[in-house]
Amino acid sequence: RRPRRRRDAAARWCVVVMACIVTVPMPRDEHVDLREKIMRACGLSNAVDLSAPDFATRLLVAARVSCVDDREAYFAPAGGWAAKVTTPPVRGERDRVALSPRNETAACALALELVAERGAAAASAMPAVRSLCDAALAPPDDAPGVSTVAPEPASPANDGGVGDAMIAWVKRGGACSTSSTAAADFEAASDAGGRATVRLVPARFPSTGRGAAASTDLPAGADALTIPSSALLTSRVALEDPTARGDAYRTFAGLGEDTLMTLWLVYEKYALGDRSPWAPLLASLPMDDGGGDDGDRTAAGALGLTPASWPAEVTDALLRGAPLLDDAVKARETTARQHAALFPALGEHFPEVFPTELYTLRRFRIASEAWNAYGMTVQAETVGGASGGGEHHPPAPTTCLPPIALLCNHATWPHAVRYSRLRDDALHLPIARGVRAGEEIFVSYGAKSNAELLLFYGFGVRDNPYDDVPLSLELPQGEVRDVSALRERVLHRAKLSLSPHSVRCGALPLPLVGTLRVLTADASTLGTYAGDPRTDPVSSEGEAAAAAALCGALQTLLERLRAGDDAAAACAA
Repeated sequence: RRPRRRRDAAARWCVVVMACIVTVPMPRDEHVDLREKIMRACGLSNAVDLSAPDFATRLLVAARVSCVDDREAYFAPAGGWAAKVTTPPVRGERDRVALSPRNETAACALALELVAERGAAAASAMPAVRSLCDAALAPPDDAPGVSTVAPEPASPANDGGVGDAMIAWVKRGGACSTSSTAAADFEAASDAGGRATVRLVPARFPSTGRGAAASTDLPAGADALTIPSSALLTSRVALEDPTARGDAYRTFAGLGEDTLMTLWLVYEKYALGDRSPWAPLLASLPMDDGGGDDGDRTAAGALGLTPASWPAEVTDALLRGAPLLDDAVKARETTARQHAALFPALGEHFPEVFPTELYTLRRFRIASEAWNAYGMTVQAETVGGASGGGEHHPPAPTTCLPPIALLCNHATWPHAVRYSRLRDDALHLPIARGVRAGEEIFVSYGAKSNAELLLFYGFGVRDNPYDDVPLSLELPQGEVRDVSALRERVLHRAKLSLSPHSVRCGALPLPLVGTLRVLTADASTLGTYAGDPRTDPVSSEGEAAAAAALCGALQTLLERLRAGDDAAAACAA
């Protein structure tokens, strides 16, 4: 009996040790080699023992490496990867410590999620991880010795009760509440734990306008919001409609999700209105058409949501000289072409479903912008959770309009970033740092520049760290074919390309530096060069030539911007 007890004790001890190990998933993408190199340089493993004294820091470092994206790989830290990702958090100094706001927030969210997934086995580790994440993401005014500045005060939403009505609608079951069969399904899901959980309220803030405030104090890792998937508006709603409208949508499913849902939104908003099962959600979207179709303006004469729907003369005056102008014009023209390709043809063949007088260009553009600006890409969960394991073939991502969640504004340093993967058949909005009741809860629309934010969402943010200047390089003109071929071979060997490139405040990205060195190097020197142009100059003379080429490219862009400013000033005068 005694030996048997020893074996049982050893088995129990092994279980305890295994339960204390959390493995941080490393994506198998184009940066897999970079991540492995960083982890070796740090002397760390992605398997973190939660019984180690410094487990929280180790977990965060591994999560930072896991969350490296394309932009961060391109703008590599000047002091080296290992030194940057292993820098411990310092409360109030997130801008200095973090690789980027997106990376630090995503890493904290991943660390919290991984520990939460272990349940009771890792419950004792959660306080340390929460404390570390709160320190890592604390704003500058929360640094030790600094007088804490209270968050902006929340005021009543002043939206006519639209936000509260949407929350009440979701709690009743959303669109399911209008169908007895769907309502029964919703009640069954609620009994299984699928009912919505809402810990935020509609509010208004001095800097951001309409937003969402925490209704109670929430710790890092808590869900500010949980919405059953049945309350998410996706293209399935249109495709599974049992009426003649559904037949038409299924017939034209090949038009794509965005076009299909643009058509659906126009009918639900402007034909059904308050009779739509989705009316409380649609009421929260900026879809007032002013009752007319002048192509650009609302009834009040206000600008549209994004530059693509501004009056043409306004778009030209405000954006002339900026690369964004071309993108805005193309977006406007694309929407107009889509509408012209569909109407009046659809109205002639399906007059009851697509009456031409209902589907004006103005309404089509409003619906398209609402779907693309407020839509969220989500993916059904796969077995294995955040830590994964094994080969999985996850369902294709889909776009949805998420009620309540769309109240949350974007911020460079958001509270929530990892919310696109459905868990337990619901959309969760977990926060990566703690919030107090009344504090605004922010989400991230992505690591986007102000040009991207303005084009797709209609706003920008102050001191955006993702603002950069796009550059596209070319091989020198007039060179003989052999020399051009030599430059291409060296670029290929170094895994460099002519585009895309960009610059921003701070150190130059090494891929750009390397490409400029190859493009401006003397051909005879380049022919015998065997180094890595990212870090090794081709020649001392070539450094000046590379710098001159970059300055010339930037000067050209500046001249275009100045010309645009002069033209705008002339128009204003």
